[in-house]
Amino acid sequence: MIKNGRICSKALIQYNTDMYTPSQINYEITDNCFIPEYAASPLTTALSYLPEKIIDFVIESCVFISLGKEDRGEHIATDDFRFNGKKGLIILPDWLWSKDKKMMAFVVAHEVAHAYKKHGFRSFEDMDGALNIKREKATDKQAILWLSPHFKGSFEKYKYKKWQLSPPKKQR
Repeated sequence: MIKNGRICSKALIQYNTDMYTPSQINYEITDNCFIPEYAASPLTTALSYLPEKIIDFVIESCVFISLGKEDRGEHIATDDFRFNGKKGLIILPDWLWSKDKKMMAFVVAHEVAHAYKKHGFRSFEDMDGALNIKREKATDKQAILWLSPHFKGSFEKYKYKKWQLSPPKKQR
């Protein structure tokens, strides 16, 4: 199907003009995040580009983790109140918060798409390389669909590359 010059699929979520502000998102997710203070604004800004339906999903189902530059590690118990009823644990690297807005938005949208599409490893069979490549391509496509109304130009340099998904070569 083609809408407004864009190829669309029924399986993909369409862009919604109803939007949360970053401050509204911050209010909703603050208690469900394990992130340094300096990451809160970039994270909520990145999330604000997503359709309202997806932000609702994030608020209801996701927890974000990003250790700070000075953090050496952190223990979080699985019964921590911030995980209560949450299904998606999204771990983001600290270096992301110093990147450009488009890259931050793409990485966050890509990881949210994994959670939204319920990608995960439920057994060793799920760890199949071909399945993983298929999932990465699907989440790239979804992230681009969500973000393209907000950013000009290509997302090509942010997409996962096949070499990133290949198992490491055995050393001799």
